[in-house]
Amino acid sequence: MRRIFWLFSSLILALAVGYASADEAWKVERLSQPEGLYSGEELLATNGIETLTYFRAGDPEKPLVIFVPGGFHLARVAYGYPGGDERDFLAYWLSQKGYSFLGASYPTGNKVFSKAYPAYSIRDWGKQVAATAKFYIDENSLSREIIVLGWSAGGQIAQSVYEASQRAGLDMSLFVSLAATPPAPLLVEEAGSISMAPNGLSSAPQFYETFKAQVTAQNELNGHVIMPWDKFETDILGDTPVALDGIITASRYENGEFVKDLDWAIADTGALKNADFPYIVTISGDKVLDSDHALTDRGNWGMFQIQHLYRGIILPALSKSEKIAPANWQHLMDLMTYATSGVLNARVPGNHFFWYGKLGARETVQSIDMLRLRAANLKATIAAAVATIGTE
Repeated sequence: MRRIFWLFSSLILALAVGYASADEAWKVERLSQPEGLYSGEELLATNGIETLTYFRAGDPEKPLVIFVPGGFHLARVAYGYPGGDERDFLAYWLSQKGYSFLGASYPTGNKVFSKAYPAYSIRDWGKQVAATAKFYIDENSLSREIIVLGWSAGGQIAQSVYEASQRAGLDMSLFVSLAATPPAPLLVEEAGSISMAPNGLSSAPQFYETFKAQVTAQNELNGHVIMPWDKFETDILGDTPVALDGIITASRYENGEFVKDLDWAIADTGALKNADFPYIVTISGDKVLDSDHALTDRGNWGMFQIQHLYRGIILPALSKSEKIAPANWQHLMDLMTYATSGVLNARVPGNHFFWYGKLGARETVQSIDMLRLRAANLKATIAAAVATIGTE
């Protein structure tokens, strides 16, 4: 009984956390552009919250690919900087494949933003990415299909951005986990303390040393410095709204304090909305320097992968009829076993930043193309098998 009450209260919270009216949810406007923006960047107000964007047009018939950065980072890490080699970054290789690219940066404590948003949530994040995508799709007459690349803590928006995209009339065909953590509060062990900065954001400088070690390793793997560390630190990193640390702290900002609130965090991430998750594929690195993602990503995301196929395709058919020929039923079971075999997962040499640098960026985009094809073929094959339900 207590568990039923807990689930009910979490669902009520899910309806209450961060929702706006349909009109408010997609309000996007260009702001006065501050000095210091990179070429191609714009500062937008999305649902009243500042968003740093970088858009690169491709084939309008192909999906828009959106890069969502992890904790403490701007999306600049995926599209580069003035004076850098564009071949070191994902945006270049996605462009070579004909995709339109959008880098969407949530507001951090970086100097590019005019103010802090300490109460910013995962719900806000998902709506911000979907609204920004809709803005550029409408403005450039693109296909309404999107693919979201969530890196590291960016995996937390898998459910919220999927839900928001549906409400925006977009077709989110795939969510790609790039060494990302699913929206599951407290899944990650806290590595040192997370403290409150004077502006109300969460500060964890101990992570910067880890980032530096990983970026340096990627430099060595690629045989050159991709981006000088001092520039990386000033132009890419910044303190983060505490709700985005939910996988570590399950906390929110309220009245000038960090409040630990697991029920709120579960609702904010949408962790219990198993029937409303996108189709997910994963790409991980292979280095011990990123041991948690290298060893656990496939398992961590596996439940969401199989539930999407089961609840979205199979269960609706089974609910109408349980009659199915034994051979067809065996084929369907074999397909679901195949779905958990690793067909929806890939590895690229490197650490947590495996996609950073020419070698990994190029191979990551190749893997995205491969997984996109595999995922589509698997879904079509399961749909064909499901069509046999109702026959004997």
